[in-house]
Amino acid sequence: MSKVQVALGIAVLLAGVILMTSVSNLYLIALAAGFLLFLFCMAMFIKPQFFVKFILKTTKNNVLLSFDDGPDPVNTPLVLDILKKHNAKAMFFLIGKKVKGNETLIERMHAEGHLLGSHSYSHDPMIGLWNRSRTTLDIGDGHGALQHVIPEAGNWYRPPFGVTNPNIAFALKKCGLQAVGWTVRSYDTVKKDPEKLLESLKRKIKGSDIVLLHDTQPHTVSILEPLILELKRRNLTSKAELN
Repeated sequence: MSKVQVALGIAVLLAGVILMTSVSNLYLIALAAGFLLFLFCMAMFIKPQFFVKFILKTTKNNVLLSFDDGPDPVNTPLVLDILKKHNAKAMFFLIGKKVKGNETLIERMHAEGHLLGSHSYSHDPMIGLWNRSRTTLDIGDGHGALQHVIPEAGNWYRPPFGVTNPNIAFALKKCGLQAVGWTVRSYDTVKKDPEKLLESLKRKIKGSDIVLLHDTQPHTVSILEPLILELKRRNLTSKAELN
């Protein structure tokens, strides 16, 4: 569980305590607690699409490899080299504050046919607790930083930690952005053993999946080529396509 998820959980518990101390009826207390728990779960998971509608699949017999948290000046070029070697295309969700100084790298991503989306400006772990104006400013600035380098970049966005809420939903509508989710989460920021990471992905991945990876992790770079070869063995393509 990420820091932002823990923080949101604490916020929900505090709200529940405040509500319970102001209500004497046990039935209403249970109802309120259940409702708060429901909202917490809907904020944490993207598949129900409760607050935000996501794109959750790629085209048939294709696997979209997507990379969050870049650009990384060390690991991202290695990822691009591997993708180019195998004529594979991917999607990169970039953190706005990392754009400056990495413009040439971002231009390379675009020139080599990869899709680009934004991943907020700050990637702050508390973004799920911010008010509407601050949330909108951060998301807008993140996409603006990307468009400053690639004006024709698509209006795609992936929320940090996968957290959504009404403020994030408002910000996306205000900024004209479409959220892109995933169907397979690698947990490569937690799983540091390359062999176990690769085997886990092999078990999970199927056609039309969007895979969440991070081009900030050296062990992710180390399993990328064998993963692409496994997809080829299964007659699955690696194209930068959304459905």
